[in-house]
Amino acid sequence: MDIFRDISACFRVSAFVCTLCACSPLAAFTVAEYGKLAADIVLPSQPLAAERYAADELKYHLDKAFGSSAAILTEDALARSKYRNHIFVGATAAAKRAGLPGRPFVADEHIVKTAGNALFLLGYDSDVSYEGVTRDLWRPTLYATVYAVYDFLENEMGVKWIWPGPTGEVIPRRRSLRFSSVNRRSREPLADRIMGSMTWNALWVLGFSTYESARAFFDAQAKFLVRHRLGRRRHFRSGHGFTDWWDRFGASHPEYFNLLPGGVRRPAAAGRMVTLCVSEPGVWRQTVADWKKWMDTKGTRQGFEPWVNCCENDYVALCQCHCCRAWDAPDPRFMESPYWNGTVTLDDIESMHRRGNYVFNSLLTDHRWGIMKVDTSLRPVASLSDRYAKFYNAVQAEVRKVNPAARVIGYAYENYLEAPKETRVDPSVVIEIVPRSYFPYDQAESEHFRAAITGWRKAGVKDFIYRPNFMLAGGNYPFDHGRLIVEDFAFAYKNGMKGCSFDSLRGAWACHTMMYYTLIRAFREPLRDYDVSRDELLSTFGPAKKEITRYFDFIRAHTASWTPDEVRRIAWQNPTGNHNGGGSFNTGAAILGDYFDDAFFVKGNKLLDAACAASRGDSMVERRVEFLRKGLGDARLTRLTRIAQKAMDAAPRDKRKADAFKKAFDELVAYRATVEGDFVCNFMYESSKERKGLRWPFTWWKHEPGKTSR
Repeated sequence: MDIFRDISACFRVSAFVCTLCACSPLAAFTVAEYGKLAADIVLPSQPLAAERYAADELKYHLDKAFGSSAAILTEDALARSKYRNHIFVGATAAAKRAGLPGRPFVADEHIVKTAGNALFLLGYDSDVSYEGVTRDLWRPTLYATVYAVYDFLENEMGVKWIWPGPTGEVIPRRRSLRFSSVNRRSREPLADRIMGSMTWNALWVLGFSTYESARAFFDAQAKFLVRHRLGRRRHFRSGHGFTDWWDRFGASHPEYFNLLPGGVRRPAAAGRMVTLCVSEPGVWRQTVADWKKWMDTKGTRQGFEPWVNCCENDYVALCQCHCCRAWDAPDPRFMESPYWNGTVTLDDIESMHRRGNYVFNSLLTDHRWGIMKVDTSLRPVASLSDRYAKFYNAVQAEVRKVNPAARVIGYAYENYLEAPKETRVDPSVVIEIVPRSYFPYDQAESEHFRAAITGWRKAGVKDFIYRPNFMLAGGNYPFDHGRLIVEDFAFAYKNGMKGCSFDSLRGAWACHTMMYYTLIRAFREPLRDYDVSRDELLSTFGPAKKEITRYFDFIRAHTASWTPDEVRRIAWQNPTGNHNGGGSFNTGAAILGDYFDDAFFVKGNKLLDAACAASRGDSMVERRVEFLRKGLGDARLTRLTRIAQKAMDAAPRDKRKADAFKKAFDELVAYRATVEGDFVCNFMYESSKERKGLRWPFTWWKHEPGKTSR
């Protein structure tokens, strides 16, 4: 059965016959009255880890809302309960007597239902702990009883989560809560809801002053993402799928690999990046044979879907052989391209490779997660999408002989992002679409993405995985591309997006607040209007809503004031030794001296001053305003560090310039240590980029169990 197809079945909920209640099933349910809780939380006698965590989350929010401590007990202790009303969490015997769930749950499905003096919160769970969910969101996270609790908290209690940590928790205080009958059965709309860089290995630390601060940040971020239902409900293999093939087959089957100028078959860069001769039947058969062996030995036992990974390695497609070229649709850009018209030699490729693995790659594709000196749209990038569509079709036909239910998943990526012109794609093929992306993400990028997904859909593709890179762009400084990103997300959903996997989450929560919040809300409601989510976030600032709106409008206007050409210009005024300019995903901070000026930070702080003054003594609103100010402060000091570095680099023998850089860097590090406990930013991610791309002197250090800090 197709993983994306709901089980179609009817169910009838039987009358609730629990002896605990003789009330009408239409009676109102009371959670609290007159400042006291009127219900306890009841778990199954032997609860799963997911059910325990769901109860803990429910208790946490009830305690915060009503100022008293909610009781948690198991059903075998129910006779000792002092409450008449009960919130049954998970697959309790009471839920079963009430006829729940009725028809079997499907993955990610949950129920919120009242029946007399009972409220049922349950869903489809696997026996996975919270730690298992948050530390490996790439695996199935069947955690729907927790989702049922969050559904109740949001809809009946008005709870919101706007960023990680206590200041991002919006839990309305109240004395009473009583509501009429509820009967909701729902499921997350997307099978995959993933953001990369959400976890760490818990041993090596960078950018945080203590292990405890790093651990607390990642725990708070993970909890926030789970509260917004990030996770996945199906298990399949994707990503660059042929990284070991050169080691395995380079000597025995050179025909598997791209033919380069000079008639050689070998990698243009590192072996893990070699691309295939996709027209070669041996490649199709080997792909299916590898997949079948893996499924027979591991995949089926581990619950993987029968999807065959045909996603190419992380490089531009290069094969010049006669058969692959015969598969390409006519395109004048082949004759205009130095690589395809024969101008580029093998010596040229090797020379560029010595400058870095991706140097030659960047000249043949239109990806934009690195900022090239010249707009790649001005160079002829010939599309190889027809050959890849034929490749996916060929493997789909081959695997169908083995398993009729198997499905191929392949990329629309690099120089095969554009839709095929002549080839119809087998409807069983799933396309993982990787837009070219850019910073700033503007209307041209939006239109390019929409044209690609529309074209592949017209070519026959029904199901897409959306895998953008634009969250890599920029750095830990204020900018907002949220509106276009959210609108394109909705467009993708309307055109067959079944899951989404973003690369990567930078975790700059205090600087990217609006962009992150509106996007994360879209994971749960893909067609939700951007302005609805925006207003929802703004409303959490209460009496300071008008003033904080001006602050976010200020950030958005500044972002919109920069064109891609202007960003490219300042990127190449800030060289970093990378083959891309400064400001790309590893060198985001390089452009800060030009992208912002002193006046930006002066005005930003004045707007936050006004918001703080308007908070009218609301301490939580004041703390939220200060959270934003801490992100602004980090961006300002990061900028000053970059300016000092440029001055030092311009005068390498001037000790005063070197001392000034060290002083600016030390001030930045000291400041981050003062705010890291507020979950302002993933300083591990940012400092790793500043270390790698800008050579800032951060050092990794290993946490030793038993020691509390560096």
